Amino acid sequence: MDQLTRRCLLTVSLLLAVAVAHAGDWLLPLGGRQQFTVAIAARGTQLTGLCIVRTDADGSSRGTVVNEFGIHALDFTLTADRQRMRLHNVMPWMDRWYIRRVVRRDLQRLFAATAAGDLGHRRHLSVEADGTVVLENEKYNLKYSFKQSDDTE
Repeated sequence: MDQLTRRCLLTVSLLLAVAVAHAGDWLLPLGGRQQFTVAIAARGTQLTGLCIVRTDADGSSRGTVVNEFGIHALDFTLTADRQRMRLHNVMPWMDRWYIRRVVRRDLQRLFAATAAGDLGHRRHLSVEADGTVVLENEKYNLKYSFKQSDDTE
């Protein structure tokens, strides 16, 4: 019985180590400076543009979203473990506490996701064939699409 307990504990420890190592495999990996094409759709309107994210040496990230005309939509900061996000400099028509809260939670879940599927709270994450990561918030009828862009100019 003692031998069986040791084997079981070893197996559980190895599975836990694999799970922890896999947890860092993000759907949207961040490193250095990256650029994404972004589309945020809400009830018949759509904000499309670029999301530029820069990851610092300590692992925390800073990003901004601008539309095609260069109009600044919002800035954000993301902790290294991707568990906390803060929004900064949000454009005036989005700068309401309830809009900021929903967008912040959606973006935090999007950047913290490690696999496609149901994220809870009526949010679903999927990856399309072309590599676009799509988060759908069914409660507020919002859809976020992020696709990595090669153009870093």
